[in-house]
Amino acid sequence: MAVIDPAKAGAQILPFYLAGDAGDSAVIRGRFASVGGPVTSILERHGYPDQVAALQAEALAIAACLSTFMKFDGVFTLQAKGNGYVKTLLADMTSDGALRGYAAFDDESEPQLGADMVAGMSASVPALLGSGYVAFTVDQGGENGRYQGIVELSGETLGDAAMAWFANSEQVDSHIVAAARKGESGWTASALMVQRVAADGGSAPAGDKAAQDDAWNTAEMLLRSVTREELVDPALAAEDLVFRLFNALRPHVAPAQAVMDQCRCSPEKVDAVLERMAPDELAGLVADSGMIEVTCEFCKTMRAIDPGLSRH
Repeated sequence: MAVIDPAKAGAQILPFYLAGDAGDSAVIRGRFASVGGPVTSILERHGYPDQVAALQAEALAIAACLSTFMKFDGVFTLQAKGNGYVKTLLADMTSDGALRGYAAFDDESEPQLGADMVAGMSASVPALLGSGYVAFTVDQGGENGRYQGIVELSGETLGDAAMAWFANSEQVDSHIVAAARKGESGWTASALMVQRVAADGGSAPAGDKAAQDDAWNTAEMLLRSVTREELVDPALAAEDLVFRLFNALRPHVAPAQAVMDQCRCSPEKVDAVLERMAPDELAGLVADSGMIEVTCEFCKTMRAIDPGLSRH
């Protein structure tokens, strides 16, 4: 039984791989993101209705999970736009593990989803977002550029959209499940993903290919068997769940990556935005206090700026 580190129990991503019958080489790689700690603090600031909070929690867990499958130095973003109750859903994480997110929704069209607020394991995308799209973006800034893939909101869950993105952009077998639950001490939010390791050169000997196919089919079947209760159990260590679920495929785990609730806003960024605005636009932002009040959508930090200090 693994010992749960209190500092990481609600905020970590555990990398692992499955060797199957291929010695100690990886035939399948995986990630288990358990980010209840940061998710709880993020959601407490926003005060969303529970069904919106559940969808946001899953988006944060999925963004954290997906971000560590790619090698980059920058920001990974999941952003969904829909025509339903939830209009915008955004979650992003930096390569350093800083997680943030927000949602915009229509107060006048709240759906009646029942006490559990979920369809099966995950929050229902059709019921909450309706139709629309999800964009997955890797932004490294500077000359390294920006890469974005967009898929339609055609599945039941955000995980379905993520799998469609991997199928279209990476063209590699992937499967992800996510779940979130609100408990007495806060939210638990997790995403568990496995991905087939491509053979060198894009091909493999017939015997190896058959073994890899068998390993992938087994891993996907095992992942489908995981329960929502297992994914959102705060007392179940990530390593224990991985070994319990994939024991037949000889799992190997690596050191976990920490995740934190950390916004990237700053006074300097606010000043830079205001400096690009025309004087009449700035005048329209002056509050009753006589100051320009700017509130970050992510962390809800309000900054008051003296309009007399503007360069305009």
